[in-house]
Amino acid sequence: MKIVTIFLLVLLPILIFAPCSLATKSPREGITNYSGQYFKGPSSPGYSSYDREMSMLVAKRIKEHYNVDLDHTSFSAFDLLEIEALLKFKKSDESMESLLKPFRK
Repeated sequence: MKIVTIFLLVLLPILIFAPCSLATKSPREGITNYSGQYFKGPSSPGYSSYDREMSMLVAKRIKEHYNVDLDHTSFSAFDLLEIEALLKFKKSDESMESLLKPFRK
């Protein structure tokens, strides 16, 4: 009986906490490479690759949450973040074209 109790005391925490550790997502590799970096403007070295990675990430998130397929090369990352905010508060009678019109180049 002592062996079973000891076995359960050892095994129970493993069974409880193992799914929690497996469920944590790994950080997105592309965008985390830029953590801690500062850009003075679009002409800064590395800014274009950061903007490209961020645009891909936000376009993917918009596709998943709102089922709107946007080309990440047509918009900057900050435009896509603004579009995402507009989609979040979009009225039912508003068309997608009216939301995207100010961002078209």
